[in-house]
Amino acid sequence: MLEIKNVSHKYGKFLALKDLSFTVGDGEFVGLIGPNGAGKTTLLNILNGILAPTQGTVLLDGDTVGGFKPKVRFKLGYMPSEMSTYEMFSPLELLNFLSAMYSVPEDEAKEKTDFLFEKLEMNDWKNKSIKKLSTGMKKKTAFAASIIHSPSMLILDEPFESVDPISQHSMRLIMEDLVSNGCSIIMSSHILDQVQSVCSRYIILNKGEIAKEYNKADLDGTSLENEFIELVEKLNLNGNSDEE
Repeated sequence: MLEIKNVSHKYGKFLALKDLSFTVGDGEFVGLIGPNGAGKTTLLNILNGILAPTQGTVLLDGDTVGGFKPKVRFKLGYMPSEMSTYEMFSPLELLNFLSAMYSVPEDEAKEKTDFLFEKLEMNDWKNKSIKKLSTGMKKKTAFAASIIHSPSMLILDEPFESVDPISQHSMRLIMEDLVSNGCSIIMSSHILDQVQSVCSRYIILNKGEIAKEYNKADLDGTSLENEFIELVEKLNLNGNSDEE
C-alpha cells in the first residue's frame, strides 16, 4: 500500500502541493488527472522518491519513500513523461542493464524482454540507439524499463502520449495484467478515455489540492472527460500555466 500523508511541496515561495493525503491500495489502479500546473508531475516525483516533500510523508508498505533504500526502490517502477537519460543505450541494452541492477534472474529477464518487445512491436528497433528513436518508441522503451523488474508499485507519467493506438492497447493489457497480479498503479494522463478505461479510481488535482475523487461506479456510464470539463468550468480552473 502507498500512503500519502499531509504532503506539501514548495518551489521557493510557490506552493505546488498543499497538504495532500490519500492511499493507493494493493492491486488498485488510480488515475491522476488535472489541468496544466496542477502539480501532478511534482507529486509523482515525490511518490517515486526523486523529490523530497517540503512537508509530509510517503510510505510504501510502511517504509518511507526517499533516498536510496533497496527495500523500497526494488518495489517501485517509474515511467517519466520524457525519457532524457540512458540515450547511449539501445532498448535491449537498457533492459539488460536494469534487469542486472534489479537482480532479475537471467532466464526470467530474457523471457520478459522478449515478451515486451513482441507486444510493443519493438523488435525491429531493439538494437537501435535510444537517442535515434521516435518519441513513441522512446515512450515504449520507458514503459518496458519501468516494469522489467516486476514492481509492486508502478508510477506512470503520460504513458500513452505519442504512442500508436495498437501499442496503447497492448500497454493497457499489460497494465491490467499487472493489476490482476496485485501490482498497484498510479497514472497521470491527459488522455481521459484511456484513464477511464483502465483505472478503478480517479483523483482530480487542481492548484496542488485534490479537487474531487471518483470511483469507477460513481460515473455510472457517464464520461470522465465530461465530468472533468464540468468541474474545470465550475472551479474556474482554466488558465493554469505553471509546472505540471
